[in-house]
Amino acid sequence: MTIINRYNRQEILPEISEKGQGMLWKRSVAIIGIGALGSVTASLLARIGIRKLLVWDRDIVEKHNLQRQMIFTEDDINKPKAAQATAYMQKVNSEITIEAETTELNPETIHTLKNYDLILDCTDNMETRFLINDFCVKNKIPWIYSSAVGTKGRLLTIVPEKTPCFRCLFSHPKPGSLETCDTIGVLNTITTTIAALQVTEAIKILTKQEPTKELLAYDVWTQQLDKIRVKRKRECLCCHKQKFDFLVGKEEIATIKLCGQGRVQIKGKKPNMDELNNRLEKVGKVKISSYGIYFISKETDFFLFNDGRCLIKAWTKEHGKSLYGKYVGN
Repeated sequence: MTIINRYNRQEILPEISEKGQGMLWKRSVAIIGIGALGSVTASLLARIGIRKLLVWDRDIVEKHNLQRQMIFTEDDINKPKAAQATAYMQKVNSEITIEAETTELNPETIHTLKNYDLILDCTDNMETRFLINDFCVKNKIPWIYSSAVGTKGRLLTIVPEKTPCFRCLFSHPKPGSLETCDTIGVLNTITTTIAALQVTEAIKILTKQEPTKELLAYDVWTQQLDKIRVKRKRECLCCHKQKFDFLVGKEEIATIKLCGQGRVQIKGKKPNMDELNNRLEKVGKVKISSYGIYFISKETDFFLFNDGRCLIKAWTKEHGKSLYGKYVGN
């Protein structure tokens, strides 16, 4: 009787074949963010036979995560996402190596990623994406940007020296100018779809095939898929001028834990107050003054000054920064 191995259904695909499967087995991939996108991406990668995976997330599992973060259950609530994801994937595939990182990804810690073949962005904020972009361009490591909010998602494969980098397309947005899952919601079918597209592009890169060059924009509700041509930006600060401002920490949002107050001060950029107010009213109480916005929810409260400084109720600097990203955006 013929013994069918774990990856047989992939090996008989002409797009992968036994040769491609052998290449996948030699690769290492880092997944940054184990939320709605990252949990699906991590599960798929563990199943297709990537030899080594790193899952990186600083947060814990919360009950509302279970609506879209497929690898977690109620037993995982209040436990570190990276650790629980690792335990889950090890049960799925005990033959691969999986490592968990629960610290914050920042200019000091990102160098851990230097020996990985591919980095997958499954985060929820622009600051981290700019940091990943700086790091990957400098070290010539391919990475894939993904995002999803509401019913819409985007995906772009970035190969240093061959494709536009993230800063060729996007500039640092003002706080409050971008929608977040916490302010407008998210449908779990769009996060699952974008994660599947990301893993497909990852397979192409890891087996040395040509990835999709366009920026993919998909609305799962209307079933509209757009493939947008992108070009390298002349005089791009990152890939052209080799200025890595986020990697050296120049653009990082500053945080200060205020002693005895249970609050964290975050110095962000000047926000778009009108847009932010409209979104915050959907998820909590908002009071507007000539100085800024006072926001109250079940999870936290904060005062956001007109100049971008925010005083937010939080346990630690990391917790404050996470809440700031949820409600204000960065």
